[in-house]
Amino acid sequence: MKKIKKSTEDFTDIKPLRHLMRRGEIPLLNHYDKNNLNFEYGFFLGLDVVMPLYKVLDFPAQDLKTSWGNTQAYINNALEILEEHYNEEIDEDNITIDVDREQISYIIDELGNPPARCYPIYLITTGTGDNERLVYVGKTSSENHRFAGGHLAALKLNDPKYDGLEKNIYFGCLTFLDAHKEYIPVEWISPFDHSNELLGSVEASLIYHFQPELNSEHTKRHNSKIPIHLMIENWTRKTKFLHYTQIDS
Repeated sequence: MKKIKKSTEDFTDIKPLRHLMRRGEIPLLNHYDKNNLNFEYGFFLGLDVVMPLYKVLDFPAQDLKTSWGNTQAYINNALEILEEHYNEEIDEDNITIDVDREQISYIIDELGNPPARCYPIYLITTGTGDNERLVYVGKTSSENHRFAGGHLAALKLNDPKYDGLEKNIYFGCLTFLDAHKEYIPVEWISPFDHSNELLGSVEASLIYHFQPELNSEHTKRHNSKIPIHLMIENWTRKTKFLHYTQIDS
C-alpha cells in the first residue's frame, strides 16, 4: 500500500478524516453519494486560509480530483487492513465502522496520516475591513498551480483602478450534510463525477449571487444543478469577510 502525499498539512487544522478516526470511526464510502445528501439542511463553505495574493504560489496547488482519489484510496486501504489484519466484517448498511486505538495506530503506521482537506474554491478580494469586496470566484481544478503561468484575474488586477488596494485570496472547503445531519466533505462523495458536479454548482451559485466584476461565466443565469442553501463561514481569524453570509436560491 502506497503512502499518500499530503498537500495542505501546514495550512489547516481542519482534517475531517483524522477527526473521525480519533472518534473511533472510519467512513464507509458507499454511503457518501449525492443521493444521500440533504440539500434542504444546507451546506457550508469554510474559508480556512487567507493570504496576500502575491504569496499565492506559497500555497500548494489544489485539485479536487487528486484529493478525492487520495481520500478514497486511504479509506479503502484502511478498510482492507481491518478486513485482512483484524478479520473485521464490513457491514455495508452502516455509515461507519468502529475502530479502536490499536487499529488506528496500525493504520497510520501503514498508511501515514489521513490526507488533509482539499480547498476547491478560492475567492479573490480587494480592499480591507468594511471596504473589502469580492472580485473573483474560481475553483482549483488543476494538478498544476493555477497561478504559476499568470492567472487572468490576477493580471486584470494590474489595472490602475486597483492601485493601492490590498489584494487577498481565500481558500475554502466544502462540507455537505446527510439525512442524519452528519458532515460530509466534498472529497468523500462518490463517484467523482458527482463530487465535481457539486463543486461546479457551488462555484456557479457564488458567481451568480455576488456578480464579481472579474468573472465572466455564470453571471447571466443561475447554473446550479442543486438547491442552494449555502452558509459561508470565515475561519481564518484574520478577517471577518463574508462570515455567516447565507446564500439561498
